[in-house]
Parts: sequence; C-alpha cells; structure tokens
Amino acid sequence: MGFLEKCRFIELNPDVIRLCKDFSCRNNLDIEEFFKTDCFDYAQQLLGKTYGFITDLDIPDLICAFTLANSSISADRMPQRQRNRLNRSIPNNKRRRQYPAVLIGQLSVFDKYSGKGIGDELLDFIKALMIDQDIKSACRYLIADAVNHPKVLDFYIRNGFRMLFDSDEEELAYLGKKGDDITCKAIKTRLMFFDLIKLRR
Repeated sequence: MGFLEKCRFIELNPDVIRLCKDFSCRNNLDIEEFFKTDCFDYAQQLLGKTYGFITDLDIPDLICAFTLANSSISADRMPQRQRNRLNRSIPNNKRRRQYPAVLIGQLSVFDKYSGKGIGDELLDFIKALMIDQDIKSACRYLIADAVNHPKVLDFYIRNGFRMLFDSDEEELAYLGKKGDDITCKAIKTRLMFFDLIKLRR
C-alpha cells in the first residue's frame, strides 16, 4: 500500500489551505507561493486546476500538490526526426498534426514529506487519473515543463518521461523563440512527455 492511498485527494482552494498546517518548499519558493496563492487565480481564469493530498487529521498536512491544464503536442512543428519518433507508436490512419495532451504545470512534494518516494507515487496517480474511463476528454500524452536541472530531469526520466527535443535550440524553434532569446524560460526548462498508451497495453 502506497503512502498516498492512506491520504485524502482534494482539489485545492483557499479554504483547504487555511485548514491545513503551514507547508514549505525550501528549494523552490516560487512553487511554494504558487500553491499558497497563485493557483486559485489560475483556476478562476480556467487556466489550470490544482489538486493535492492531505493527511486525515483534524488539522491536516498538505503532503503534495499538482496543477493540470489542457495542452497539445504539435507534431507538424517538430523536426522530422522527433515527428517520426512521436508518430511511430500511432497507427498511420490516426496520425495528426496535433495530439491531445495534459500539462503538469506545477508539481511539488512539500518539505516535511520529501525523500519518501511520494513524487514517484504522485506521478503514478496522475497517469492513472488521465486514463480513467470517467475522464471526459481524451489525452494521449502527459507533458511536463521540467526545470532544466539534473535532479528534476532524472526524476521524470525515472518515471518513464522522455525529452520531446534533443537540444535547447530545437525546443526554442518549436516554441517560436529566437536564438537571441537565450535567457528565456525555454532554456531554464525542458519539455518532457509520457505516452499514456503504454498503460492501456
């Protein structure tokens, strides 16, 4: 039995945050701030929904949280090599210019619970959630805009994600950025993907 199976899955809102004990993410204060305040405006603007797991206590701990948003992978804007790699697992008559995807916009296991394998468990939960028969919209891929740091990239690779592009330059071109835009967010993060069809097989 995984740790999260003993916890309660909830959609985050200001009442939940007020109910929970304070939480921290010392390694990334921007993510901490996002889950404490910014995620509610994203939900209000229909740009992303944020969920989490809390302990079953009178004053619960928020263990982890993540934000999901609709997205897509535009195969027609990719270099031929990447497009072929992406299309290889899709039957010829089903290949499209774009494929439906869900973006994991933010994801964090908070400090009190880090180092317990909860991040791996959380990604497994998100994958299962996206192939659930009750989900009302099709989703072929999960996308993560992962911080370009070896520890973060290794976390996603360990969980079956692959780089969408082989280099920063290819990713910049896909995102419509110019070479002189070297300090842009695309260099600080790398697009990674997981093909959910693997779980159906």
